[in-house]
Amino acid sequence: MNRKRLAPGELPPGVADLFFHAAEQKLALEATLRDRFTRWGYRPVIPPTFEYAETLASEAGVRLAEEMYRFFDRDGRALALRPDLTIPTARIVGVKLFDQPLPLRFYYIGNVFRYEEPRAGKRREFTQAGVELIGAAEASADAEVIALLVDALQAAGLTDFRITLGQIGFFRGLLAALSLSAEAAERLRIAVDRRSQAELEAILADLDGDDRAREAIAALPMLAGGPEVLDEAARVALSGEMEAAVVNLRQVWERLRQYDVTDHIVLDLAQVRGMAYYTGILFEAFAPGVGFPLASGGRYDGLIGHFGPDQPAVGFALTVDRLLTALDHQAAAETAPLIDVIFQDCGHMECLSLVRRARSLGARAALDVLGRSVDDLMAYAREQGISRVALCEGPGRVRLMMETGSRVIEAAAWEEEVRTWIG
Repeated sequence: MNRKRLAPGELPPGVADLFFHAAEQKLALEATLRDRFTRWGYRPVIPPTFEYAETLASEAGVRLAEEMYRFFDRDGRALALRPDLTIPTARIVGVKLFDQPLPLRFYYIGNVFRYEEPRAGKRREFTQAGVELIGAAEASADAEVIALLVDALQAAGLTDFRITLGQIGFFRGLLAALSLSAEAAERLRIAVDRRSQAELEAILADLDGDDRAREAIAALPMLAGGPEVLDEAARVALSGEMEAAVVNLRQVWERLRQYDVTDHIVLDLAQVRGMAYYTGILFEAFAPGVGFPLASGGRYDGLIGHFGPDQPAVGFALTVDRLLTALDHQAAAETAPLIDVIFQDCGHMECLSLVRRARSLGARAALDVLGRSVDDLMAYAREQGISRVALCEGPGRVRLMMETGSRVIEAAAWEEEVRTWIG
């Protein structure tokens, strides 16, 4: 088998070196998150980097189990690098801390490893920072971890983000009420996850059920927004399990309102990710500039019981690398130079005088120093969000191009025109 020869010092796909400012920035962010978690009463937990593969795969779900890096020790036992930090924390609690006073509050910050296709926002080695609140089943515990996530993102300096919050019990209750086969249930889950109207209509056409069941399925993708969607969810609920899920979300929302964080929260009953793992609320955090969730979490009451006595649990894991990308995007958006007008570089001293006069009046005026054609200059302005392009119509005379149209401005009227931009 012929393999490509590695360049000196070449890294495997999906990993990265960090040094200078990037390394300092990451360490500073981790310190901020560690401080925030500690303020909320969470204590550190540091699981090993690798464990027996069967332990890590036991409750990881099919996809995560397939993405684990596996290898063998000298005794032939299969080992694996940890693909996340929730399962090792659950193992520690179930095996070693089952007799401790509850609740237990843990946080972690460490690298995890997954063999997946490297692309923007995804690496094979990345850092997770998260918390686990164990031993409390109440809505107040659910709300605490969500409010802590909001606090952590804000402490990191992120201002523009949203958290979508759902309750998997609502969809599970719907499936139970419909008595669907496993194949039909998965088909419905995929359609809801995609919010595909065409797929849902096809499912409804094949469904043998009453009008209430059809109404509930049709309504599901639309149950997203503020607390008002809970009224509609309660109206279409077909079972006690669905009603209980709505009640739980009402309680969580009310507590989040008391935390004053609901401006960042969007309720979404159509969240069906992680059905095999989560048992109650589930949520994800998103921010501009990042195509994947910054964080995900929820209630997973069935996990710790795999290792010891059953315990209710809720938590989240935040991908530090993606948060850094979101912060960089936010900084770029905040610091990007805003230009009021860009001038075609015609070479006329009189036109250059108009540029200088605009600047002296307080406008942000740029001169195209690359000699672009008119079409290219207009395209550049659109791409950069520049609302005005000044094209030469002769010495000291420009045609001002704007979204609303164009007009010719003489030198004598230039100052008056500029003042209308700057107030």
